[in-house]
Order: sequence, then structure tokens, then C-alpha cells
Amino acid sequence: PVARAVVEDTLPILRPLLADMVLLQLETGMRPGEMVVLRACDVDMTGPVWLYRPSSHKTQHHGHERIIPIGPKAQEIIRRHLKPNVSAYLFSPADAVAEFRAQQRQDRKSKVQPSQQYRKKSRPKKKPGEVYSVQAYGHAITEAIKRHNHDKPDAEHIPHWHPHQLRHLRALELKREGGLDVARAVLGHRSPVITEHYATLDIAKAAEIMGRLG
Repeated sequence: PVARAVVEDTLPILRPLLADMVLLQLETGMRPGEMVVLRACDVDMTGPVWLYRPSSHKTQHHGHERIIPIGPKAQEIIRRHLKPNVSAYLFSPADAVAEFRAQQRQDRKSKVQPSQQYRKKSRPKKKPGEVYSVQAYGHAITEAIKRHNHDKPDAEHIPHWHPHQLRHLRALELKREGGLDVARAVLGHRSPVITEHYATLDIAKAAEIMGRLG
């Protein structure tokens, strides 16, 4: 697992959308692949603890249902990214590019000269997509850390980490707070000795603790 302090040091150097992705994964303990395909239509928002059923997940081919309880902290993150189209992915590279360009316009101190305003723009080789891949998500974090470390003394460097480590960190925290059974239920861990009855029973415990922690 990555240390929570390292994650907290990383958040300010990330663009807001990417920072929210990291925070959401950290609060819920979901897999990176489950986080990048998050859509409003896959989340039951009727109760105090929301229940997210990913459209695709790691154990799907075994016939297992994956239910991720989402507590108040994570709900606030999701609310910031809800879209009119409930089938749209909440986090997309296209949104990240739009956010970056909006920030550039806001930060520009001088007016855009006519020669620049009407300058023919080259077409990008590849348009940003509507959904992140797990690799692109991890790469974005890696590049942000590289940019930060480039001009900083060694004492101010942020160690490199990847999104899978967020899940391991949450596992340790959940185990401390709720015990091994709750950590397994929240994270969707499966083993031959865990039956469907066990998983169904424990999702209630998982929702209870995520209502307090997540």
C-alpha cells in the first residue's frame, strides 16, 4: 500500500478531476477498473449508503455480483461529476482536457492577440476519449509526480505510486476499523471458502461501516 500521507501530498499537484478520481478510489477501495467505468445509472442512490454495481468487474466471469457501498464522503465526490446523461462515464479524458483548457483561459493574464485568436490550430492526432483506461489513469498520476519532482530537491520529492496501491491502503484501514470480514466484503475479495451467503450477509456490515468511514 501507499502511505496516506504520500497520497495527500500528491493531490495538490493533480488536476481537479484526477484528484477526485484518486479520492473516490481511496474512500471506497474499489479497483481502478471499477472506478474508471463508473456511471450514475450503475449506482443505487436511494439509501443513505449508495450501492454501486459496476457494469464490468474482475470476478464477473465467475458469476459473482460486485456491490460497492459508497458512504457520504464518496457521495460528495460523485455529486460533483454527475451528468444529465446517466449512462455517461463520470470521469473521462475529454472532461479532463476541457477542465485544463478552461483553467488555462482563466489563468491567462494578457488578452489574446488577434493573430493568436484566429490562428489555424493543428488537428490533434488523437482526440481524448470518453472513458479512461486503467493504464491511462495510472500514467496520468505518474506524469504529474514526474513533473513535480523534476525541479524539486530530493527532500521534496513525492515517491511514485500507482492506483492499485490505493486499494491496498483502504484494505488496511478497513481491516483496522471493521475487521477482516468487513474489509473483504467492501473490497469484493473472493476465495473458495467464501460462499454467496457469506457475501450477502457481509454487505450489510460493509454498508454500515462505509456509512461512517466512506
